[in-house]
Amino acid sequence: MLSKRTFLLPLACLISLAPLGAKAAPEWADPDYPEIDYGGTYGMLASENGFKEMMGWWAYGDSGAAYSNIDSLKSAANKSLLMREHDHTRFEAECTDGKLAFVVTHASGMGKGPSAFAVSDSGDIEVAYSFDGGEAHKAAWPDLFEGRSTGLRQDQAYRFMKALEKADDVALRMHSSDGSPMELNFALAGAEEAFAPVLEACGYQ
Repeated sequence: MLSKRTFLLPLACLISLAPLGAKAAPEWADPDYPEIDYGGTYGMLASENGFKEMMGWWAYGDSGAAYSNIDSLKSAANKSLLMREHDHTRFEAECTDGKLAFVVTHASGMGKGPSAFAVSDSGDIEVAYSFDGGEAHKAAWPDLFEGRSTGLRQDQAYRFMKALEKADDVALRMHSSDGSPMELNFALAGAEEAFAPVLEACGYQ
């Protein structure tokens, strides 16, 4: 007959099975998304060193006090591209003094390439976007600042944000000002939580 000790591992064995080198999540990590790695330099940059609250892949913050000409600026900026690929392209929802916008801003070329999107003769920036690898939707978004940013405003921004809330990821296909194609892929976990205060500030439910 087997003794009870047959079924017990020695304490030393149990200790050896414990994970080694496990690191505690940084203070700015969102505990609701343990699968997201918020560690390292780019995780720190994403949250502005903890200044902005992380909600999934999104950094939420109220930055109105930083601008003398703005009373209220609430934003939810997607940081998945920054944290995964170290790409500083901005993809964010904003409520600025009660006006809603969703904006994509070209990452600075830093002397290594173009710093703007290609602008058509009509003054628009052509965008093809798809959710979760599905059908591509072609659109012409307005040039908001010398080809460096484009996006949607008010009701159009709201509808795009509600579509983002229902998806796991979105891919945007565009062109840089030198004609080279670019594809931007953003993971969207946390969008609904991050958008809620932005939409509320702009009077959307």
